[in-house]
Amino acid sequence: MTAQILFQQLAYVDRLKKGGFTDDQARASAEALETAFSEAVATKADLKEVEARLSLEIAQTKNDILRWFFGFNLVMIGAIFTIVKFVR
Repeated sequence: MTAQILFQQLAYVDRLKKGGFTDDQARASAEALETAFSEAVATKADLKEVEARLSLEIAQTKNDILRWFFGFNLVMIGAIFTIVKFVR
């Protein structure tokens, strides 16, 4: 997942140093945040891929439900005709 997020690492480091962080702490925090942004953000391509997989899975599930529904109805109709035949 390659994300393109506008993150100004030097400005972030400067703000942390003004807030009381040491230079090493500020740099480490900025590097960790930049890594988190680049690894944890989904791109449009990632979302399109998930959308395609989800659409396929929904279609397959719909087909499975319809197959079970019609199969069950056929069995029920057969059972009803059998019961009616033996009752008469």
